[in-house]
Amino acid sequence: MVAESDKLQGIVTMDVAKSCAGIQSNLQLNLNSISGFGWDMTEKEQLSALTGIRRGPYIAFNPVSAVQIWQWCSVMGEQQARYQTGSDQLAPLAMMQMWTMRDYYDRYAPGSTSDRPYQVFDDMSAMGYDSNVAVSYDIEFLRHLRVGEWPRHYTTVVNISDKKTTSLGVGYFVTERVEYTTDASDVFAYANITYFQYQAVAVETASSASGPSTDISVDISTPTMLDSSGLALDWRNAKPSQALAEWHLPITHRLIVGGALATQDFIPVHHNALAARAAGMPDIFMNILTTSGLVCTYLNACAGEGSFIRSLKFSLMAPNVPGDVMTLQGQIQELTKVDGVTEASIVFVGKNGLGVHTQGSALIEISN
Repeated sequence: MVAESDKLQGIVTMDVAKSCAGIQSNLQLNLNSISGFGWDMTEKEQLSALTGIRRGPYIAFNPVSAVQIWQWCSVMGEQQARYQTGSDQLAPLAMMQMWTMRDYYDRYAPGSTSDRPYQVFDDMSAMGYDSNVAVSYDIEFLRHLRVGEWPRHYTTVVNISDKKTTSLGVGYFVTERVEYTTDASDVFAYANITYFQYQAVAVETASSASGPSTDISVDISTPTMLDSSGLALDWRNAKPSQALAEWHLPITHRLIVGGALATQDFIPVHHNALAARAAGMPDIFMNILTTSGLVCTYLNACAGEGSFIRSLKFSLMAPNVPGDVMTLQGQIQELTKVDGVTEASIVFVGKNGLGVHTQGSALIEISN
C-alpha cells in the first residue's frame, strides 16, 4: 500500500514538472489510474481497520433477577438447587452473555456507550455479507453472579479471517474478545466469540430438503420437559477415559424459540423460518446461547451440585433444527488435584441427524 502510494506520488510529481500548461490533463490521467495501483482499500483492509478498538460499556437493562434465572433454567432443564429461587440464589454461568444483550428494538440500555459494538458487521452487510451465525465460544468463568448485580461488557474485535467459502456461503470469520463485568468493575467472565458473516447461498425448500422434518405439527403437543437428573457421576471412583452419561434432547420449534427468548436473543433467524432460509438454513435454528446453556446444564448434572465450570470451549457445526434429536456425550480426559481440589478435563460432543452439532472441552472443579 505504501509503495503504491509512493509510486503514484512520483508519477504526479513528474507530470507537474513537465509543464504547467499540461498539468491538468496529466493529473487527470494519473487520477484515473489510481485504482489500478490499488489505492482503493480492499474489503479486508477496510475491515481490519476496525480491529483492536475496545468499545463499551454496554450495560444490562436490568440487574440480575430471579425471574430471568427461573425462565432460563426452565428452558435449559437446569435443576441444581443453587440456581433455584431463594436468598442464596446464583445465576448459571452460561447466562453470561444474555444479561447485556440488546432489547427487542436492537437498543442498548441507557448509560451504554454510543459506539456501535458490531460496526464490523454493519460494514460487512453494506458490502453484501448480510447473514450472520455464531460459530464458537472460548470462555473463562471467574465466578457466579448473584441476584441484584448489574452486568455490563466491553468488546474488542481481535481478528478477521481472510475470505472463506463454506456450505453456507462466502464471507469472513470475525472474533471478538469480550470482558463481562459488574457495575463495580468486577470481572466475572472473559470470552472469545467467533461469528461467520457471509453472503448466503440458496437453500432447498423445506419440502425438498433432506434431513430432519420441518413439519410444524411436531410442536403442537405438550413439550417434553428436559430432565437432567440422573446424569451425575460418582467422582470418587472416576477414571480418565471414562464416559459420561448421555443426554437425549428433542429439538423442537418451541425449544429453539424458547431458548432464544430466554437468552434475550431476538435475531429473526431463530424464530422466523423465512429469515432462516434467507440465511441458507432449512428452518429456524438454535442459537449459540441455547447450545451453551444445554451443554453447561449437561456438564453441571454430570459433575454434581457445587461443581464449577472454570472454562468452556466449543464450536458449532451442523445446526440444530426442528424435528431432530441432539445427543450429548462426554468423556473424562484427565483428572488432577490442585490445592486439594479435583479438576476434571472433559471433552464432549453433541450429535444430531445432520452430524455433529457441537464439540468442545471444559475444565471443571469437582465438588465431591
